[in-house]
Amino acid sequence: MSTLKQQVGNLTISSPIMVASGPLTDSPDLIKKAEDYGAGCVSTKLTLLEQPIKGHRRMYAVRGMYTFNPSDKRNDFEQGLELVYKTKRIASIPVFANIAGPGGNIEGWIKISKGMEEAGADALELNFTCPNMAFSKTPDGKVAGAMVGRNPALMKEIASSVKKAVSIPVFAKATATNVDYLLSAKALDESGIDGIVTMGSQLGVPPIDIYRGGRTLMPNVGLNSTGGLTGPVNRLLALRLISNVAMNTKLTILGGGGITEWQHCIESIMFGSTLTPICSKFLWDGFEVIPKMNEAILRFMEEQGYETIADMRGLALKYLVPSDKIEAYDVLPHFDRAKCVRCGMCLKIGSCTALYFDENKNIQVDGEKCQYCGLCASLCPRKAIYFPRDWENQ
Repeated sequence: MSTLKQQVGNLTISSPIMVASGPLTDSPDLIKKAEDYGAGCVSTKLTLLEQPIKGHRRMYAVRGMYTFNPSDKRNDFEQGLELVYKTKRIASIPVFANIAGPGGNIEGWIKISKGMEEAGADALELNFTCPNMAFSKTPDGKVAGAMVGRNPALMKEIASSVKKAVSIPVFAKATATNVDYLLSAKALDESGIDGIVTMGSQLGVPPIDIYRGGRTLMPNVGLNSTGGLTGPVNRLLALRLISNVAMNTKLTILGGGGITEWQHCIESIMFGSTLTPICSKFLWDGFEVIPKMNEAILRFMEEQGYETIADMRGLALKYLVPSDKIEAYDVLPHFDRAKCVRCGMCLKIGSCTALYFDENKNIQVDGEKCQYCGLCASLCPRKAIYFPRDWENQ
């Protein structure tokens, strides 16, 4: 019998689906709703010991592509404590408190960490990536947000100090923008904390209205700024970071980034994740999608013979090698005539001169021109083109 339940340190978590820190976890009622729909755990909206800049919740999204926010509301210390305390009064779901101390002030990080533990947090998520808009110091000269995340030695010192000061599990979210992420991960691994949260939002530029001279498309914003970019545009980058961390550290990985389908959760796990944080998908479609995702993951596990999440974890890593060790096979495309509707989409591939329609308008391939790239199979809307994988049995 397959199960989604797993142990993460001393926490029992019912599903690999984690609701990532953000607007979705900014109230006890929303967190309780996430629990009721089957989320395994949540990370609360970011709490700052000191607010480096004033934030306003402004967001813009293109469904299925990205969510962008140049500014967001963040909780001060008392608000964050109240959020965790009230949540634990009405919900039993494991709560990761997403927190940030004042730059390099170690005592400040310890203060906010102990406060969250006393309020009832089940784990900590040290935020070394937000605020991430400017990668700069605050107006009064303090290091804030992602500036900490660009300093592996400082992250290691903060993480190590917090780990010694509390008894609950400690995770860290390191910025993935303009840094060597593996250096950050190795520093966090050396700190002795329990794990890492990948990958946080990337730094993006605002969407603009080309018919209004480049002004922002966002409502309720005049002047705009760079800001956090989340959603599917980041997914393959996120998988690269997850696999890199999995192959080079012993950290437990909470591997998010662009997850919108249950299959994406499986991908993340097979690259090394234990939990899969999700934000944009739930912003767009609500928590109501969680039961279907849980059911689909469980059904997949039963069909494929995986009893636990751990049985799937890291399976893809053995097939990930440096580019000079890629195994490339010269296999011609094959065609499923029953699926082909002769739409001609494959003939539009700009780099291909090998595919053509014969006199009966059946797709054919010129073997002397084919470069075996595989693009046609992935772009065919009917999946009527495929490449036999007989070499897998060799």
